[in-house]
Amino acid sequence: MSEAMLLSPSTDETAALSSYSSKETPQLLDLDTTMALADTLLHHAKCRDAIERDRRVTFFRGKEVRKCFRNANDSVEDIGHSLLAHGFIHKSRRIKAPPSTKAPTTSTYPHLDIDEADQTFTDDGVYTWMYEGSSIWRHIASLSFFGVLCMGVLYPVWPAWGQKMLWDSGVTVGLAIAAMLVVRFITWLIVWLATGNHMWVLPQFPVLRPTYTVSNSKQTTTASRMYRVGVAVIVVGIALMMWHHPPACSLSAKKGCMSVGRKLVKQAYRGTLLQRFSQEEKNFAMTMLRVLRRLF
Repeated sequence: MSEAMLLSPSTDETAALSSYSSKETPQLLDLDTTMALADTLLHHAKCRDAIERDRRVTFFRGKEVRKCFRNANDSVEDIGHSLLAHGFIHKSRRIKAPPSTKAPTTSTYPHLDIDEADQTFTDDGVYTWMYEGSSIWRHIASLSFFGVLCMGVLYPVWPAWGQKMLWDSGVTVGLAIAAMLVVRFITWLIVWLATGNHMWVLPQFPVLRPTYTVSNSKQTTTASRMYRVGVAVIVVGIALMMWHHPPACSLSAKKGCMSVGRKLVKQAYRGTLLQRFSQEEKNFAMTMLRVLRRLF
């Protein structure tokens, strides 16, 4: 066997080398395909907020790309490389919070900086979004806002049925939010009295996800039990008082919280709810609101 044959690679080795080279070099996808992938990733990837060069940004881990595109025709490396090459994202690195001359804050946002030396895609890399998504919905939202604003300015010249419909819609939305807050508080109170943990339904309302969150109490077992027993005694006392001495509904012989509630709802839809209160009571309520506003 000649020396040239010994030194020259075989056909199988050449194919293996070419296959290895093709795997190592990610392919660049076209701009439209990359934009569609970016829209999907923007809405489905688990993102977090951070501070990068004195501005608030949104970042994600490279492994989120693999989770979102498990069955994609293109490889994860090709998708990540295309997102970087077309400027939808850039690679960042974690840094310590820079010293600030301002008053210290309790912000828990991590601090990032652009990784100038390495702009490649890896599963454990940190990538910051520069793409904000399609602008069509933002334009529609802006036009809708100006439309609603113009309609609100022209509210006095609306027909009577339009004003009545708007009023009823506002009262319905307000009652729905109030009912949700009451259910949320009752659920928290029951769970806290029973276990000492804090359970919140729809903690990021009006966002519907997550549905609920549960956090453990930071107090000791003995202190938490004493607080819960005290609150339970107060709640039971109020319930017994309302049971034996139900509030009377004005302009009606019926008694009970349900009768009062139905009367208040009817007056709210009629627009006469505030007429139940005297001017002194209204002034007292406004004073309390001003005090709470200054405190909180």
